[in-house]
Amino acid sequence: MTLILFTAVAPCTLTDELSLQGHKVYEALAISEVLALAEQHPTASIIITPDVEQSRASVIQQHWPTVRLHKQFTALDISLN
Repeated sequence: MTLILFTAVAPCTLTDELSLQGHKVYEALAISEVLALAEQHPTASIIITPDVEQSRASVIQQHWPTVRLHKQFTALDISLN
């Protein structure tokens, strides 16, 4: 599965964990990056990490379905099948 990981810090350790599970992961630090990646990969799922400010996350959530992670999570908790 292709994932777009919207994060405040890169590289994000979650990227490696998700890649080891077989996902293709693109990291994005800026709203414009997320939007561009979503256009390039229309079947990708967008994951927003807890360190992204809600105001920035809301911009993405207004345009695309997303999964917003809470502070206590692991890569195994992400079930996008």
